[in-house]
Amino acid sequence: MSWAKEVDRSGVTFVNSFADPRGMPFSPLPEVTLVGRSNVGKSSALNALSGRRKRVAQVSKTPGRTRLINLFSVGSALTVTDLPGYGFAKVSAELQEEWRRNVEAYLRQRENLRAAVVFIDSQREPQAVDAQILDFLAFHEIPSVVVATKVDKVRPSQLDNCMAALRRGLALPPDQPIPFSSTTGVGRKELWQYLQEICLAE
Repeated sequence: MSWAKEVDRSGVTFVNSFADPRGMPFSPLPEVTLVGRSNVGKSSALNALSGRRKRVAQVSKTPGRTRLINLFSVGSALTVTDLPGYGFAKVSAELQEEWRRNVEAYLRQRENLRAAVVFIDSQREPQAVDAQILDFLAFHEIPSVVVATKVDKVRPSQLDNCMAALRRGLALPPDQPIPFSSTTGVGRKELWQYLQEICLAE
């Protein structure tokens, strides 16, 4: 069975949540992690990627709600982790430091981690913390792709300018960011295509 057919057949399934990456089980499959600011729409994007009516990720309107590393499986195609959101001002310095330690431990320990999908809000200017997380991933030699969420809330006449501003502000390659909407499905095919390429690469 092809990779794409396995994805369509299996969908995205929640496995478990972990406070400490050291407690996560080993997986021989390619792994991709989802990273982004609090309330950027990672959970909604994951639900949209699953292609199922039933939600696989809990969506909260309260920034900073997700504090655990959530693990998902996509059949025999890949595993996906949803990391806690970063950059929420009301989270204490102690919790922010805990986030940094856990993420660094996760990046070091997951042998089959292939890439990070970095979600940013298309309605906002590029943030310094987004540039910092991209530098953080580059330092750890983790390939990344930037996805601009909530593009359905941007006027069509302004979308190209929004994408160009994000591209300039974060020094992204010409094919990024990927415009994405969990409401309309825009960008779903393109993101899955990227994941397929990264997971099947030798």
